[in-house]
Amino acid sequence: MPDSQKYSGLGYWITQFAFSALLAILGLAGGAYMLVDSGNEYSTSSTGTGEGAIVFLVGLVFLLLLIWLIVSFVAQSRQQRAVYAWAIMQDYVARNPGARPVRPGRAVRGDVTSMATAARARDGVLSYEEVLRLQALRPEVPYPGDLEALRLASAAPSHSTLTPEERERRRAEWAADDAVARAQLHEAGLDGPGLVRTARLVTRIVGWAAVAVFLVAAWLQSPAPVITIYLVLIGLWCALRLVAGLLQDARNRRGRALARAWLSDAARSHRGLPAPFEEFFQTSLGAWWIRLLTPMALLGVFFLVGGLANIARASDPAERGVFVGMACVAALLFFASIALRIPAARRAAADRDLVRAYRGGRETPTSENAKTSRPGA
Repeated sequence: MPDSQKYSGLGYWITQFAFSALLAILGLAGGAYMLVDSGNEYSTSSTGTGEGAIVFLVGLVFLLLLIWLIVSFVAQSRQQRAVYAWAIMQDYVARNPGARPVRPGRAVRGDVTSMATAARARDGVLSYEEVLRLQALRPEVPYPGDLEALRLASAAPSHSTLTPEERERRRAEWAADDAVARAQLHEAGLDGPGLVRTARLVTRIVGWAAVAVFLVAAWLQSPAPVITIYLVLIGLWCALRLVAGLLQDARNRRGRALARAWLSDAARSHRGLPAPFEEFFQTSLGAWWIRLLTPMALLGVFFLVGGLANIARASDPAERGVFVGMACVAALLFFASIALRIPAARRAAADRDLVRAYRGGRETPTSENAKTSRPGA
């Protein structure tokens, strides 16, 4: 079949983008209007600041959903996007023939299962038999991936076709490699998270303390001393996240250097990357700025809502200009944090592909194989 006739999945992604964008625009624009209008003494609307904040936050939720979709879209290749959408729609159409209503609880559970299956299909870990099962649900929509490669992989000699002696020999080699890798990490002082875990724990404590102070400030109607403590805690939280990211980067660089030195030995590299080294590829390099994206987004939302809520209450043009400027800077901060999530997602996707390639011939024993390999089985 020509590539141009293959299922592209663009319809699925465009529908998701359009739905999320529409509700995000309606919620954000409507909420901002209600917040501004609530302070207008000539307003005839019965809505107040509370309703405006709720509508704005609903729009924000859909904006975050839209951002998550965009980040997921750009972090995948064209074929991965098509396979993901294909797996979702194959299962969805089969569960909802004619778009008949279904029970919400069952629909949510089915959607979660569909998304998990689609993620496995996108990552290339869905078996040939599972792909054929999905294909049978809608035979007229062909699988957009390489079905022949899946078939050949399933037909290739697998772990279960090895003799018990060969299977045990391979397991023994991998166990020995893992033991040597753990010894190397111990010598390098990388066998435990150490300072990274401590920094993250302290960061989490400071973050929850900031939340508690914010709730106290709301209860006491924001007295100046409490707000000052809150802002100090927020600043400390951001600084600690930066420190934790720097420590994580330093640790990952050292661990990756050991992993690459291991793989440079041809006699060992054909057996794949030992499991202890995989930890250093689970967090992308650049953790110091990636960990600042969440504070940037949260601070942007906080000051954006505050600025919009107070624009109409300003007593003079100069004060109104201050709140307008605060809202603009907050919006810039928020959207900058979102834009930076795209390269962060691409880094994470590249690291997943890298560790999959580094694992090489390391096969994942199935439960049946594991039972067979037990002593006395």
